[in-house]
This record gives sequence, C-alpha cells and structure tokens, in this order.
Amino acid sequence: MKITSTILALLIGSCALAQMKFPAVSSHSEVEQKVGLTKFEIEYNRPNINGREVFGKLVPNGEVWRTGANENTVIKFDKPIKVNGQELAAGEYALYSIPNKEEWEVIFYKDTKNWGNPKEWKESNIALKVKAKSTKSMNNKTETFEIRFTNVTQKSANLVLAWDNTTVVLDIETNTINEVLKMIGDQLNENSSARDFYNAANFYYSNKLDRNQALKWVNTALEKDANAPDYYKELKTNLEKNTIK
Repeated sequence: MKITSTILALLIGSCALAQMKFPAVSSHSEVEQKVGLTKFEIEYNRPNINGREVFGKLVPNGEVWRTGANENTVIKFDKPIKVNGQELAAGEYALYSIPNKEEWEVIFYKDTKNWGNPKEWKESNIALKVKAKSTKSMNNKTETFEIRFTNVTQKSANLVLAWDNTTVVLDIETNTINEVLKMIGDQLNENSSARDFYNAANFYYSNKLDRNQALKWVNTALEKDANAPDYYKELKTNLEKNTIK
C-alpha cells in the first residue's frame, strides 16, 4: 500500500507540474501557393489591431518591422524568382519591412532564426530590398494582419501584405515560361502522347506564344487521338481564329 501511495503521489505531482497551454495572442498561419512550377511557403504570426493605432504608432514609420508578430515571418520558394523586377535566388528568407506613409521597403533577409528583429542587423544578410507602394482604404479594415497571394497565373502573382487600412503589393515573377519551353524542346517528339502535344499547344496559346506552332501541335494531338475530348477541337478553333496566315 505504501508503494502504491508513493506512485500515486508522484503521478499527481507530475500532472500538477505539467505546463498549461494557452492560445497564442497572435495566431500562427501557414500559406502554400504554387505559381507555375514554383512552390511558395510562408509561415508567420498574425497580430490583431485590438483597437490600437497601427502604422505610425504601434509600428513606427521608418523603422524595421518584423512583418508580423513573434518569431520571424519566413518565406521560402524552390526556384529563383523576380520581386518587383529584381532577381532573388531560391531559398528561405525572413521577411522584414520598413513602413512609411506612401511607400514601404520590403527586405528579404538571409537569417531566419530571430525572434522579431535581429539583435545585430547585418547588411550582408540582405538578399534583396525592394520598394513597394502603400495604399490606404478608409472603407475597409483588415483586423488581423494577413499575407496572401492574388492574381495567380502560370508565371506570376502578387504577394499582398494587409493590415488595418493599409495594403502593400509586391509583383512576383517566376521562370515558368523558360522552364516549360526548355522541357518542350528537350522532351516533345513524335513518340509523345496526344495529351503532351495538346498541353504544349495550350501552353503556347495561354501565354500568347507562337500560335502557328501551337496549331501544328494541336493538329498532331487530334491525329494521335481520334477520340480526343472536345476541348482539343475548341483549342484548334481558337488557334485558327488567331493564327497568322
């Protein structure tokens, strides 16, 4: 009985020492987006306004901001991209920003292991710094800070930062066109399937490339597959309307 009582006491004690869990003040969020052939992942924490004056006070103008709450906001992508027309290598970056009334500076920083801003800011860790216009809306407020992708196409997207009545938009470009052109050049041949020829033709059509070449490919697809879906024929019709004779 003494041994049993001791074990019971230890169990009760260990439960009493167990760490209590409370919800985070700023919720954690993860964003995944495919833009063409490039995969993007973002991890960040989302502060709320909670009745506070945000930009110019809670987040001072002209000072480096963690672009979120708590530990670093981290963005990663598996292929090189362009941000506002400037090249950025594939990798993982902390996303910092310097808000101002009409324009922000957005910084892709190589060290991602900080809580908030680094204790020692190193210019050598800046992979890219770009300027982006800041717009304000008096009619719409975003209570919870948000990072999202919009206007996603096969080759580009907008990366949007939104909080309170402020929105900042970055233009993202991928290398999808060149990647697909190389793949087609390397792999498309007489032994390729009807589907491959159709996809090559549709890619050219969607991206306003050589319509004559696209028409040849969709014709090949139709020759290879007598039971091809109707959308093969629809693509052929669209190409014939827009092909230079």
